Amino acid sequence: MTILHKRTPILILLILLLIFTGCQASSTTGVDSTEAPLSPSSTLQPTPSPSHTPLPATETATPVPPTHTLTATSTGTSTATQTSEPPYIVIDQDTTCRTGPGLVYDIRAYLAEGTAPTLLGHNEDNSWWTVEEPDFNATCWVSAEFVSVAGDLETVAVFTAEPTPSLVPSPTENQKGMKIFLVALNTGGPFGCGDGLVYYFSGKPRTDSVERDLKGALNALFKLKSKFVGEHYNPVYNAHLHVLDVDVIEATGKVFVYLAGSIPKPPNECEAKRIHDQVWETARQISGYRNVTIRVGDKLLGDLIAVGDK
Repeated sequence: MTILHKRTPILILLILLLIFTGCQASSTTGVDSTEAPLSPSSTLQPTPSPSHTPLPATETATPVPPTHTLTATSTGTSTATQTSEPPYIVIDQDTTCRTGPGLVYDIRAYLAEGTAPTLLGHNEDNSWWTVEEPDFNATCWVSAEFVSVAGDLETVAVFTAEPTPSLVPSPTENQKGMKIFLVALNTGGPFGCGDGLVYYFSGKPRTDSVERDLKGALNALFKLKSKFVGEHYNPVYNAHLHVLDVDVIEATGKVFVYLAGSIPKPPNECEAKRIHDQVWETARQISGYRNVTIRVGDKLLGDLIAVGDK
């Protein structure tokens, strides 16, 4: 029979404790290190997003300088300048342009209706204007009665004409009122066959009646029986005509002239043209009434003076 020592339980407990401790160490050594739990110091932390580096100051969009402001200022100045219209002149009807401001001066050029020669100056009372004739570059004077002027006339110079007239004065002393027209032969003008027209005052004053004024001017022309006045030719010197009536249609500007009497047949086409231009310009001298029909009895004056008609 086995007898246990009193210390046996204590030894057994020690042995069991050693066995348990060895097993615990073996178990720990066999664990894969990759599966070891993370220490608090290795816990994932949120990764801050990379900060964006700001663009250099040179890459900042720079606004375009307001250079248009200067343009606007310049435009405003230009607009203010354009409010003053340059002076200009327009010829209202075919007329002569003379070496001085008056009928006693020589004819230098002829100006056609609707043309706009260069305006150079005027006399003191604005009754004559100095222009540069466009075809011949001739400086000459045109009567204010046959032109229209406009624009800033304050800039137009005042000219003084040289006192060198060569033409005879008007056949009457009345230098105003209605006019009659005579022919300046072979002067290169647009009338007749290379002729010009000049006017003389008839001595008939202007009134408020277009009919009365035209009748007076035409009768003054037909009463002038001189073939020449100075050096100017009168194509109707041998006609026997007088005005019975003048009818003016203001709404249309048409004029109807009724004559009585007779007129010899012109010897050639040039003479017929001279008669036509002389009579018709005398009848059309009032601005706005240039559509003129002239009859002698029941016939047109144009038919009576046409060369070749029977």
